[in-house]
Amino acid sequence: MKPAFLMLVCAAAIAALIIGGLAESTQQRIAQNQADYDLKQLQRAINNPSMTLIKPNSDSTHFELWSGNHRQGFLLPIETTQGYNGIIRAWLAVDQAGTITAVSTHRHQETPGIGDIINADAPWLDQFFDRNLQQHQFRLKRQGGDFDHVTGATITSRAYIEMVGQGLKDNAHRFVTEDADE
Repeated sequence: MKPAFLMLVCAAAIAALIIGGLAESTQQRIAQNQADYDLKQLQRAINNPSMTLIKPNSDSTHFELWSGNHRQGFLLPIETTQGYNGIIRAWLAVDQAGTITAVSTHRHQETPGIGDIINADAPWLDQFFDRNLQQHQFRLKRQGGDFDHVTGATITSRAYIEMVGQGLKDNAHRFVTEDADE
């Protein structure tokens, strides 16, 4: 019985070394793939390939959007824990005045099929384009707001709409208002 146990321990140790070696050897590739995916999501979020993304400093969570020597707006990370199945993370692109130019979901755990309304290319997200805090209420229409919900995905719809509105409020200090030149 001892030789069988010893063989089992040796086999387990060899398997652990192999798995550990594979994890170590693929870690860099996985990190690079994640960075490439994140960059693709950022480019999709700004919806304008001519814009350059610049991180103001290493501690920033947001990006500035530049075209030539002029800052055109911001790419802001937003998230909510109020989704039907948990956290929803997205990128919110806004111009200098805080008007939405694009929104793109980064990650979510909403129900497949129903929660797909918030996927990166979903038409439902188009209703956010060209909206801002000054002229729009970031609530469901049935709650006096300006945004449609999707039947069967009301919780997801509400969470997303409120997340976008809160993202604008939290970053309002970055936006240039029309009164700034006076």
